[in-house]
Amino acid sequence: MLKTLQILFVVLPLLSHSGAVRGTESSLHEKDGLTVQLVTAITEITPGEPFLVGLILDTEEGFHTYWKGPGIVGVATNLEWNLPEGFSAGEIVWPAPERVDMLGINAHGYNDRVCLLTEIQAPETIDSGSITLEAKASWMCCATTCYPGFSDLKLTLPVNQSETPKPKEARYTALFRESLDSVPPVAPDGWTIYAKIVTPEIIELEVGIPKLESMTVEGVYFFAYDLQVDSGEPQSVTLTSKSKPKLTFTLKRSDFTPKAPEELAGVIYHPEGWPELNSKHAEVSFAWPTGPFQK
Repeated sequence: MLKTLQILFVVLPLLSHSGAVRGTESSLHEKDGLTVQLVTAITEITPGEPFLVGLILDTEEGFHTYWKGPGIVGVATNLEWNLPEGFSAGEIVWPAPERVDMLGINAHGYNDRVCLLTEIQAPETIDSGSITLEAKASWMCCATTCYPGFSDLKLTLPVNQSETPKPKEARYTALFRESLDSVPPVAPDGWTIYAKIVTPEIIELEVGIPKLESMTVEGVYFFAYDLQVDSGEPQSVTLTSKSKPKLTFTLKRSDFTPKAPEELAGVIYHPEGWPELNSKHAEVSFAWPTGPFQK
């Protein structure tokens, strides 16, 4: 018995570095400063139950990948799913972004490892004994040079036809929780949000936030979801009206701004955290009235 255990302790580490793939993990894609892998915490698919799949992008030091609103440089990571009949995939759930630097140009992304989650809905009936989930992942990974990349990733999992829940992979359960906890919450109903075009080049975004009067505006930043805002230009942020605290963002419009956007939306960041929100990030949006962009 002791000899058998000794053999296992030798063989298992070798397997973990030899391309061996468990059902909860796809093969690894390693190239150009980045490791990419598709993973899930479930060990079996239960008919009718949704589950999460994570795309892990793990960058080497000095490299970064991009958020859903990358700014004026970079390309957002994307997943194109090829799923069995009856299965469906939701949109990517994006953790809060960071400011990243591309040769002196400010952009939005991730300087370290990030896990992008997607919820998969399983059909009520699954006839097969196992299911293969396929996704084509594409991304841009940059340091002093940018490297676009893509990979076809697969997960094959057995189907749980019993009524007994199956155990989950603890490390991926913890990773998914960490990723979900970092997703920016939507701004509370008590916040007031307004935007206007000051000149053809300038947008002002005003956000009224109760209990903000004792805080500074140093480090406050707006991450736009689209190219209405030029990420390469400095943002001016002021705090006005102490009785009814209001942040005013003065934002430079991008040369690539959409012709007729429906809304101005994104994430605002405060390094001290937002009052009563338990988060440094908050998702805000303002519906543009008809007219300003119809020229």
